[in-house]
Amino acid sequence: MDFSRYKTVEDIVSDIKKVKIQGATNVALATFEGLKLYLKNYPSNADYENFINDIEKTGELLSKARPNEPLARNGVKFLLNMLKIRYPEIDTFEEARNKIEELADEYLGLIKASKDNIVRNSSEVLTPEIDQILTHCHSSTVERLIMSHKHTVDRLQVVCTETRPLFQGRITAKNLLGEGVDTTLITDGAAASYITGKGSTDIDIVFIGCDQISMKGDCINKIGSWSIALASYYASKPLYVVTSILKTDISTAYKKVEIEMRPGEEIWEEAPKGLKLINPAFELVNRELITGFITEIGVLKPSDIERAIQKEYSWLF
Repeated sequence: MDFSRYKTVEDIVSDIKKVKIQGATNVALATFEGLKLYLKNYPSNADYENFINDIEKTGELLSKARPNEPLARNGVKFLLNMLKIRYPEIDTFEEARNKIEELADEYLGLIKASKDNIVRNSSEVLTPEIDQILTHCHSSTVERLIMSHKHTVDRLQVVCTETRPLFQGRITAKNLLGEGVDTTLITDGAAASYITGKGSTDIDIVFIGCDQISMKGDCINKIGSWSIALASYYASKPLYVVTSILKTDISTAYKKVEIEMRPGEEIWEEAPKGLKLINPAFELVNRELITGFITEIGVLKPSDIERAIQKEYSWLF
């Protein structure tokens, strides 16, 4: 994405809220670009403790623009915690600014490496016998996983949901089609029928992305994911969540997940006056319905998540 057009942090926050910047990786990138923009205009003679407090507040403003974005929030934690752990001797703005920019790039490198490792680790699940896949919404990592599998089977068929109300599933369908994948687009309501064998394609496996992982191993993903998971469970079709465990929200160990509610106008812009429109962006997929998580450290059971995040990313705690 091109962030050069943004003049203020508030402009970036606004576009995150309006979903003009969408996808967990892009929101994390926008958060860091917003922090760099903030640093550029910060007075160089500022008190160091005030500076750190201001960076933390600005990071929260950006990363909490939408509630289900722990990848960005964990990135802010990475910057602040690593600054203390690695550079305890720093006590000036100029020294800290350079290190924060370096740490931001390092965290983005962690995200990129995690995507690469997820695709590699998917070989544990994607055997040559699997050639009919269903996916929901848009996940760039699920896309990469599917495209990598295309070369291991004679004919790969993928079914995508349209993903109302913003139709992110069309992005998936268009990108897969552009890579020569035999792709079918269906309405969200048709997904359960396809999974249970009533569609034009017999589904072997279901892949969904993930915006947030709870410490108990639940997945928070685009609305419609729970019914897809439920259909998969009752049809005995494996459902895998394709995600980095960097999306784990450690605050869910002691509080409930907050689900973002979007404007009703996204569903029906010219709705009749007095009609109630409820538009949740996400929903929780219970861990009992999830076969496994395909992650950067391997294929994990939901019950493995808490132990894995504590071991792999101890700086979060």
